[in-house]
Amino acid sequence: MMKYSWYILLLWLPLCSVSGFSCKASTLRRCPSPSKLSAVRESTFGMGCFWEPSEALLKVDGVVDTIVGYTGNPSATDKAPTYDSVCFGNQWVEGVRVKYDDDKLSYQELLEAFFKSQKPKIGSRQYASIIFPHDEEQTQIANDWIQTNANRQRDEDGFMASWTAIEPRTKFFKAEGYHQRYWQKQRPRFALIVCLLAIATGALNSVVPDVYQQTVETAANASVLLIAAVQLLERVLDAKVEEI
Repeated sequence: MMKYSWYILLLWLPLCSVSGFSCKASTLRRCPSPSKLSAVRESTFGMGCFWEPSEALLKVDGVVDTIVGYTGNPSATDKAPTYDSVCFGNQWVEGVRVKYDDDKLSYQELLEAFFKSQKPKIGSRQYASIIFPHDEEQTQIANDWIQTNANRQRDEDGFMASWTAIEPRTKFFKAEGYHQRYWQKQRPRFALIVCLLAIATGALNSVVPDVYQQTVETAANASVLLIAAVQLLERVLDAKVEEI
């Protein structure tokens, strides 16, 4: 019975990492109380590869939620783009839609967080640094911020604030589900894979009876393959792109 208990445990762990990460990731999301809903506003930015900046903005006090997607294409129709069409084209920008509580965070303060968090790539439309104001007030504040910070340079990479563009807001398509909260999902998976690979190479041999060691190692290898299979399946089943 113990033999199969080890096997079941090792198969159960990767399933937990796949199904349980969403709860862990959701702890970074600040859900407003009903009384504060009227204060929640939206803005959109091009910040380079959207995985890391979208997570960084979630840590800013006053940011309620971030959604990654595709935007910045003036000729966009109702047909949703795909990640491949964005990567191999030159019309789309990887964007981050930000919901923030303007009782806690002003738009000017959000622009500061945007400038510090972005990971733009010079010469790339997909990874461009762009502000997409949602109304005239945001447009004015964004223009004033660019003018005020025209000579400002980031210490870590030398990126100038004046290199950030301001463009009219266009259609925003929420990216495939596997892009949302990307690193919050992947970190526990990577950690589990490392642990399983260690087990597969005998890390538990000192505490596992000899008769069960091969079974445990085989189960660990099978669990790694299971995680990989789920990753691939996720890209098929969670590939919906929709306009929001």
